[in-house]
Amino acid sequence: MRTTSTRARKVLFIGDTSHWSRLAAAHLRDVFDQVSVILWDYGDPPPRAHESWHGDHIFCFKADLLLKPRTLARAAVSALNFHPATPQFRGVGGYDFVLREGGAEFGSTSHHIVPRIDAGPIVKVTRFPIVPGESAASLSARTAAHCLVLFYEVIGMIAQGRELPVSDERWGERLYTRAMLQRLRTTPDTTAGRL
Repeated sequence: MRTTSTRARKVLFIGDTSHWSRLAAAHLRDVFDQVSVILWDYGDPPPRAHESWHGDHIFCFKADLLLKPRTLARAAVSALNFHPATPQFRGVGGYDFVLREGGAEFGSTSHHIVPRIDAGPIVKVTRFPIVPGESAASLSARTAAHCLVLFYEVIGMIAQGRELPVSDERWGERLYTRAMLQRLRTTPDTTAGRL
């Protein structure tokens, strides 16, 4: 059950423009009274609303927007990201990279946001098997669904005033960048034809 003080917290939500992010934002509006929403996709003009925001929580969901340390500092309670990949796939394009590497499983990661990309303390990781014939598009959709369930779970903990868990999982060393993703997508896959 939500406490009045938790419900009254001021929240900033940043997500992409997908249906999944809209569902996550709608859920936050059910849980908190003051929710500011930014829906943004990489390549669109950068939003500015977050630069003057201050409040209690920042929640990023499948969002590629990099937040500056001064923005993170204006979240009095927490800044959490819901990353659509497992911790070994920091950055972007995890769907493509795990398929190219012939991975057997994938998932989503909730973590505290720090200035370094996908490097903050991990709250929880969920995993599921990659199915035969999986494409990057189908894996992206399945990952988004799992990421949303993880989002509901973590937001539920916050709404109930529970302390967030600390995972013993660790981030991979490699940061996957847009340039790497572009090279991957333009290089033929000679391994299993999974892309």
